[in-house]
Amino acid sequence: MNNGLPMEQMFACVRQLPPLPVAVAEVLASFGRPDADVDEIAGKISLDQGMVTRVLRVANSAFYGFNSKVGTMHDAVVLLGFHNIRSLIVAAGLIRKFPSADDRMFDRNAFWQHNIGTGVCARVLAGRLGKDGELAFIAGLLHDVGRLVVETCCPEKFNAVAACCLADDISMLKAEQSVLGADHTQIGFEAARRWNFPVAIQQAIRDHHRPGEASGPLADIVHVANVLCHALDIGNAGYDHVPPLSAPAWQRLGLSWEMVRDSLPEIWRQNAAASLMLGD
Repeated sequence: MNNGLPMEQMFACVRQLPPLPVAVAEVLASFGRPDADVDEIAGKISLDQGMVTRVLRVANSAFYGFNSKVGTMHDAVVLLGFHNIRSLIVAAGLIRKFPSADDRMFDRNAFWQHNIGTGVCARVLAGRLGKDGELAFIAGLLHDVGRLVVETCCPEKFNAVAACCLADDISMLKAEQSVLGADHTQIGFEAARRWNFPVAIQQAIRDHHRPGEASGPLADIVHVANVLCHALDIGNAGYDHVPPLSAPAWQRLGLSWEMVRDSLPEIWRQNAAASLMLGD
Protein backbone atom coordinates (compact mmCIF):
# COMPACT_ATOMS: atom_id res chain seq x y z
CA MET A 1 0.00 0.00 0.00
CA ASN A 2 1.27 3.46 -0.85
CA ASN A 3 1.45 5.50 2.35
CA GLY A 4 3.41 8.35 0.80
CA LEU A 5 2.95 10.97 -1.84
CA PRO A 6 0.80 10.20 -4.87
CA MET A 7 3.03 9.70 -7.91
CA GLU A 8 1.84 12.97 -9.47
CA GLN A 9 2.93 14.91 -6.37
CA MET A 10 6.32 13.21 -6.34
CA PHE A 11 6.89 14.13 -9.97
CA ALA A 12 5.72 17.69 -9.20
CA CYS A 13 8.57 17.87 -6.68
CA VAL A 14 10.94 16.82 -9.44
CA ARG A 15 9.72 19.64 -11.64
CA GLN A 16 10.57 22.11 -8.88
CA LEU A 17 14.24 21.12 -8.96
CA PRO A 18 16.51 24.03 -9.83
CA PRO A 19 18.20 23.94 -13.23
CA LEU A 20 21.64 22.46 -13.70
CA PRO A 21 24.66 24.77 -13.77
CA VAL A 22 24.89 26.39 -17.20
CA ALA A 23 28.21 24.74 -18.04
CA VAL A 24 26.91 21.28 -17.15
CA ALA A 25 23.75 21.79 -19.20
CA GLU A 26 25.82 22.88 -22.20
CA VAL A 27 28.17 19.92 -21.85
CA LEU A 28 25.19 17.55 -21.83
CA ALA A 29 23.76 19.29 -24.90
CA SER A 30 27.09 18.89 -26.68
CA PHE A 31 26.52 15.13 -27.01
CA GLY A 32 24.03 15.90 -29.75
CA ARG A 33 25.82 18.99 -31.08
CA PRO A 34 29.19 18.27 -32.71
CA ASP A 35 29.68 21.97 -33.52
CA ALA A 36 29.58 23.02 -29.85
CA ASP A 37 31.83 25.98 -29.01
CA VAL A 38 34.35 24.24 -26.76
CA ASP A 39 36.24 27.43 -25.87
CA GLU A 40 33.03 29.14 -24.76
CA ILE A 41 32.01 26.17 -22.61
CA ALA A 42 35.49 25.98 -21.06
CA GLY A 43 35.26 29.70 -20.27
CA LYS A 44 31.96 29.26 -18.44
CA ILE A 45 33.34 26.31 -16.48
CA SER A 46 36.32 28.42 -15.42
CA LEU A 47 33.94 30.77 -13.56
CA ASP A 48 33.11 27.98 -11.08
CA GLN A 49 36.32 27.53 -9.16
CA GLY A 50 34.97 24.61 -7.14
CA MET A 51 34.16 22.70 -10.32
CA VAL A 52 37.55 23.57 -11.85
CA THR A 53 39.36 22.34 -8.74
CA ARG A 54 37.67 18.93 -8.91
CA VAL A 55 38.27 18.50 -12.64
CA LEU A 56 41.94 19.52 -12.42
CA ARG A 57 42.49 17.23 -9.45
CA VAL A 58 41.56 14.29 -11.67
CA ALA A 59 43.41 15.66 -14.71
CA ASN A 60 46.60 15.86 -12.63
CA SER A 61 46.25 12.32 -11.26
CA ALA A 62 48.57 9.46 -12.11
CA PHE A 63 45.83 8.07 -14.38
CA TYR A 64 46.62 10.68 -17.05
CA GLY A 65 50.37 10.71 -16.38
CA PHE A 66 51.28 14.22 -17.57
CA ASN A 67 54.83 15.34 -16.84
CA SER A 68 53.76 18.92 -16.15
CA LYS A 69 50.89 20.22 -14.02
CA VAL A 70 47.57 20.95 -15.74
CA GLY A 71 46.87 24.43 -14.38
CA THR A 72 43.74 25.69 -16.14
CA MET A 73 40.51 24.43 -17.63
CA HIS A 74 41.76 25.47 -21.07
CA ASP A 75 44.91 23.34 -20.58
CA ALA A 76 42.79 20.36 -19.53
CA VAL A 77 40.61 20.64 -22.64
CA VAL A 78 43.65 21.00 -24.93
CA LEU A 79 45.58 18.11 -23.38
CA LEU A 80 42.73 15.67 -22.78
CA GLY A 81 40.32 16.73 -25.51
CA PHE A 82 36.80 17.96 -24.87
CA HIS A 83 35.34 14.49 -25.54
CA ASN A 84 37.37 13.07 -22.64
CA ILE A 85 36.98 15.99 -20.23
CA ARG A 86 33.23 16.57 -20.49
CA SER A 87 32.27 13.56 -18.39
CA LEU A 88 34.47 14.95 -15.60
CA ILE A 89 32.74 18.32 -15.94
CA VAL A 90 29.28 16.75 -15.55
CA ALA A 91 30.43 14.71 -12.56
CA ALA A 92 32.08 17.67 -10.84
CA GLY A 93 29.06 19.89 -11.48
CA LEU A 94 26.57 17.42 -10.03
CA ILE A 95 28.72 16.63 -6.99
CA ARG A 96 28.99 20.36 -6.36
CA LYS A 97 25.23 20.75 -6.70
CA PHE A 98 24.47 17.89 -4.29
CA PRO A 99 27.35 17.94 -1.76
CA SER A 100 27.58 15.93 1.45
CA ALA A 101 25.42 17.24 4.29
CA ASP A 102 26.40 16.55 7.91
CA ASP A 103 22.85 16.97 9.16
CA ARG A 104 21.43 14.15 7.00
CA MET A 105 21.36 10.41 7.68
CA PHE A 106 22.11 9.77 4.01
CA ASP A 107 25.84 9.36 3.31
CA ARG A 108 26.18 11.30 0.06
CA ASN A 109 29.91 10.69 -0.09
CA ALA A 110 29.34 6.93 -0.16
CA PHE A 111 26.50 7.48 -2.63
CA TRP A 112 28.80 9.37 -5.00
CA GLN A 113 31.51 6.76 -4.57
CA HIS A 114 29.05 4.11 -5.74
CA ASN A 115 27.81 6.20 -8.66
CA ILE A 116 31.30 7.20 -9.77
CA GLY A 117 32.28 3.54 -9.52
CA THR A 118 29.30 2.53 -11.64
CA GLY A 119 30.24 5.19 -14.17
CA VAL A 120 33.80 3.89 -14.33
CA CYS A 121 32.63 0.28 -14.72
CA ALA A 122 30.26 1.39 -17.48
CA ARG A 123 33.01 3.33 -19.29
CA VAL A 124 35.48 0.43 -19.18
CA LEU A 125 32.89 -2.11 -20.34
CA ALA A 126 31.69 0.24 -23.07
CA GLY A 127 35.25 0.66 -24.31
CA ARG A 128 35.69 -3.10 -24.58
CA LEU A 129 32.41 -3.34 -26.48
CA GLY A 130 33.23 -0.52 -28.91
CA LYS A 131 30.62 1.85 -27.43
CA ASP A 132 30.85 5.51 -26.34
CA GLY A 133 32.71 5.31 -23.03
CA GLU A 134 32.07 8.88 -21.92
CA LEU A 135 28.32 8.63 -22.48
CA ALA A 136 28.39 5.36 -20.52
CA PHE A 137 30.29 7.04 -17.68
CA ILE A 138 27.72 9.82 -17.37
CA ALA A 139 24.80 7.36 -17.54
CA GLY A 140 26.43 5.26 -14.79
CA LEU A 141 27.17 8.35 -12.71
CA LEU A 142 23.50 9.37 -12.90
CA HIS A 143 21.79 5.98 -12.67
CA ASP A 144 20.66 6.49 -9.05
CA VAL A 145 19.91 10.22 -9.34
CA GLY A 146 16.28 9.50 -8.44
CA ARG A 147 17.36 8.52 -4.92
CA LEU A 148 19.25 11.77 -4.61
CA VAL A 149 16.19 13.73 -5.74
CA VAL A 150 13.98 12.08 -3.10
CA GLU A 151 16.58 12.64 -0.37
CA THR A 152 16.90 16.30 -1.39
CA CYS A 153 13.20 17.11 -1.86
CA CYS A 154 11.57 14.78 0.68
CA PRO A 155 14.17 13.62 3.24
CA GLU A 156 11.49 12.27 5.59
CA LYS A 157 10.13 10.05 2.81
CA PHE A 158 13.65 8.92 1.97
CA ASN A 159 14.17 7.86 5.59
CA ALA A 160 10.78 6.12 5.54
CA VAL A 161 11.90 4.05 2.54
CA ALA A 162 15.01 2.90 4.40
CA ALA A 163 12.91 2.02 7.45
CA CYS A 164 10.45 0.10 5.28
CA CYS A 165 13.30 -1.93 3.76
CA LEU A 166 14.47 -3.00 7.20
CA ALA A 167 11.07 -3.56 8.78
CA ASP A 168 9.57 -5.58 5.93
CA ASP A 169 12.82 -7.11 4.61
CA ILE A 170 12.02 -6.04 1.05
CA SER A 171 14.06 -4.58 -1.80
CA MET A 172 14.67 -0.86 -2.17
CA LEU A 173 12.47 -0.76 -5.29
CA LYS A 174 9.52 -2.36 -3.48
CA ALA A 175 9.94 -0.09 -0.48
CA GLU A 176 10.01 2.98 -2.71
CA GLN A 177 6.83 1.89 -4.48
CA SER A 178 5.18 1.32 -1.10
CA VAL A 179 6.22 4.63 0.45
CA LEU A 180 6.48 6.92 -2.58
CA GLY A 181 4.21 5.38 -5.17
CA ALA A 182 7.17 5.39 -7.58
CA ASP A 183 10.70 4.02 -7.45
CA HIS A 184 13.99 5.83 -7.96
CA THR A 185 14.29 4.71 -11.59
CA GLN A 186 11.01 6.45 -12.49
CA ILE A 187 11.85 9.53 -10.43
CA GLY A 188 15.34 9.67 -11.91
CA PHE A 189 13.88 9.43 -15.40
CA GLU A 190 11.66 12.44 -14.69
CA ALA A 191 14.62 14.38 -13.30
CA ALA A 192 16.68 13.50 -16.40
CA ARG A 193 13.88 14.80 -18.63
CA ARG A 194 13.64 17.96 -16.52
CA TRP A 195 17.38 18.54 -16.94
CA ASN A 196 17.37 17.67 -20.67
CA PHE A 197 19.79 14.76 -20.44
CA PRO A 198 20.30 12.91 -23.74
CA VAL A 199 17.45 10.44 -24.37
CA ALA A 200 19.76 7.43 -24.15
CA ILE A 201 20.79 8.50 -20.63
CA GLN A 202 17.15 9.03 -19.63
CA GLN A 203 16.35 5.48 -20.75
CA ALA A 204 19.39 4.02 -19.02
CA ILE A 205 18.35 5.66 -15.73
CA ARG A 206 14.77 4.40 -16.10
CA ASP A 207 15.69 0.84 -17.08
CA HIS A 208 18.94 0.10 -15.26
CA HIS A 209 17.26 -2.40 -12.93
CA ARG A 210 14.96 -3.87 -15.60
CA PRO A 211 16.64 -3.49 -19.01
CA GLY A 212 14.70 -4.74 -22.00
CA GLU A 213 15.52 -5.08 -25.65
CA ALA A 214 13.87 -1.71 -26.34
CA SER A 215 15.94 0.01 -23.64
CA GLY A 216 19.03 0.14 -25.82
CA PRO A 217 22.62 -0.99 -25.20
CA LEU A 218 23.43 1.89 -22.85
CA ALA A 219 20.82 0.67 -20.36
CA ASP A 220 22.27 -2.85 -20.60
CA ILE A 221 25.79 -1.53 -19.95
CA VAL A 222 24.68 0.54 -16.94
CA HIS A 223 22.72 -2.42 -15.58
CA VAL A 224 25.77 -4.69 -15.71
CA ALA A 225 28.04 -1.92 -14.40
CA ASN A 226 25.74 -1.32 -11.41
CA VAL A 227 25.72 -5.02 -10.54
CA LEU A 228 29.50 -5.18 -10.93
CA CYS A 229 30.01 -2.10 -8.76
CA HIS A 230 27.90 -3.67 -6.01
CA ALA A 231 29.86 -6.92 -6.32
CA LEU A 232 33.14 -5.00 -6.02
CA ASP A 233 31.75 -3.16 -2.96
CA ILE A 234 32.55 0.29 -4.35
CA GLY A 235 30.76 2.95 -2.31
CA ASN A 236 27.31 2.39 -0.86
CA ALA A 237 24.02 2.82 -2.69
CA GLY A 238 21.99 2.47 0.50
CA TYR A 239 21.55 -1.30 0.51
CA ASP A 240 23.97 -4.19 0.90
CA HIS A 241 22.83 -6.93 -1.46
CA VAL A 242 24.05 -7.33 -5.03
CA PRO A 243 21.14 -6.76 -7.47
CA PRO A 244 20.26 -9.69 -9.75
CA LEU A 245 22.02 -9.72 -13.12
CA SER A 246 19.80 -9.76 -16.19
CA ALA A 247 20.86 -12.71 -18.36
CA PRO A 248 19.23 -11.19 -21.49
CA ALA A 249 21.16 -7.90 -20.98
CA TRP A 250 24.40 -9.85 -20.56
CA GLN A 251 23.72 -11.83 -23.72
CA ARG A 252 22.69 -8.80 -25.77
CA LEU A 253 26.02 -7.15 -24.94
CA GLY A 254 27.99 -10.30 -25.77
CA LEU A 255 29.93 -10.11 -22.52
CA SER A 256 31.97 -12.90 -20.97
CA TRP A 257 33.32 -13.38 -17.46
CA GLU A 258 36.83 -13.37 -18.91
CA MET A 259 36.18 -9.91 -20.36
CA VAL A 260 34.97 -8.66 -16.99
CA ARG A 261 37.91 -10.23 -15.17
CA ASP A 262 40.38 -8.65 -17.57
CA SER A 263 38.66 -5.27 -17.07
CA LEU A 264 39.16 -5.19 -13.29
CA PRO A 265 42.67 -3.64 -13.18
CA GLU A 266 41.52 -0.80 -15.46
CA ILE A 267 38.36 -0.30 -13.38
CA TRP A 268 40.37 0.05 -10.17
CA ARG A 269 42.86 2.40 -11.84
CA GLN A 270 40.21 4.68 -13.33
CA ASN A 271 38.09 4.65 -10.17
CA ALA A 272 41.04 5.80 -8.06
CA ALA A 273 41.42 8.80 -10.35
CA ALA A 274 37.72 9.64 -10.73
CA SER A 275 37.15 9.44 -6.97
CA LEU A 276 39.47 12.42 -6.53
CA MET A 277 36.48 14.58 -7.47
CA LEU A 278 35.08 13.94 -4.00
CA GLY A 279 36.05 16.25 -1.18
CA ASP A 280 36.49 20.02 -1.17
